[in-house]
Amino acid sequence: MAHNTDDINIIKLKSVSNEIELGMIRSILDDNDIPYLLRDHGSGGHMRIIAGGSIFGTDVMVEEADFDKAKSLLESIGID
Repeated sequence: MAHNTDDINIIKLKSVSNEIELGMIRSILDDNDIPYLLRDHGSGGHMRIIAGGSIFGTDVMVEEADFDKAKSLLESIGID
């Protein structure tokens, strides 16, 4: 069955500036089956490919429908 992407609105959940926090967020979202995208700032995407991380910061993006659940999960572990 084809998925209609016209109805999906992707919004920023959180901006992070270090790989440790990013790893924690990714783990929480993965454990709760919340899909996400990473949007690196500047040339961070190239750095992530080459060096495995970015020093420029990363936005964690989720579907608008998952935002409240994802935000609550992050707040429950002290990430706001």
